[in-house]
Amino acid sequence: MGGQNSQDSVLERRSLIWNDNDIVDGTVPDDFYTEVADKGKFFPRGCRGMLEQLEIYCIRTGAGALRLRYSPHPCLGPINEVTIIPGADWAWVASVIEEMWNYDSLFIWVYTCPASVRWAYDAEQPQDGHESGDAGATWAAMAIRPFIRVVYTGQTPGDVPVSGIVNTIEIPSVASTYSTEEAVAVPHNVLTLIADVEGAGEVISAAVDLDISVTPTPGDPPAAVVYTLEIWVDGAFAWAVTNRSLTQSCVAPSGRACDGAFYQCTVADPAWDLTGIFTNIILKFRRTAAVYIRQTSGGACLATGTLYVNLMS
Repeated sequence: MGGQNSQDSVLERRSLIWNDNDIVDGTVPDDFYTEVADKGKFFPRGCRGMLEQLEIYCIRTGAGALRLRYSPHPCLGPINEVTIIPGADWAWVASVIEEMWNYDSLFIWVYTCPASVRWAYDAEQPQDGHESGDAGATWAAMAIRPFIRVVYTGQTPGDVPVSGIVNTIEIPSVASTYSTEEAVAVPHNVLTLIADVEGAGEVISAAVDLDISVTPTPGDPPAAVVYTLEIWVDGAFAWAVTNRSLTQSCVAPSGRACDGAFYQCTVADPAWDLTGIFTNIILKFRRTAAVYIRQTSGGACLATGTLYVNLMS
């Protein structure tokens, strides 16, 4: 092959990313976990390319499966997840992915594991295990090597020399997606979760409809009738709008502002009596995003809500 570039620099590499003791199918490992999740393995470099499949050394003693999640690094929400159904003997069990991975690093963790499933590890060097005690919000290094592997088609080997100005290119999202829930019970003056999303990306907008049309009133809640929509990211409050901020009034039944709208419909058919509140706001999140509603109408109601997001791929 002629040209300026060497053959190594232009051809793909089909290989295995691994760090374990070369255990082969049928071998009983010295160490394994049973019904243990939120532990994972971190490959910090060399993962950019096509992810072909994820593998974990495991066995099951009854019905059940474990789920693996993966992302570019610990503390980032899942980009995706796969389900692994182990066999009756110890073996490397794979789940085919076949998707492009635009990051140099890769973190894979056991998200769920029933009592009927065991998966292997050891404590030899070099260790690359991580564990979370708060359902994936934070991670800490641990002195193990989880028996997890990746089959992938890699891009060019080695480092890419760079000089001058480096442009940053935003990697396209999977596509805009959403989470929606219907008939969520919303008590009086209780902040209530309506819909949420796991992953990493950005919130685009959120909308909630309530099956009541009690007119807003002046004064301080909860004595006054006020409708509040809140967005939380990564477990913390990030944004809120109310009927008052959207209508510039304490009593108006409808109105809009640059960041959303509020409206009420009152018709003869009770099925069409509703209160709606909507906001459009860009909020970045690393693990989770959620929309909540609070209403102080004096009674309970039902809500339907949708959270729109862009997720990283």
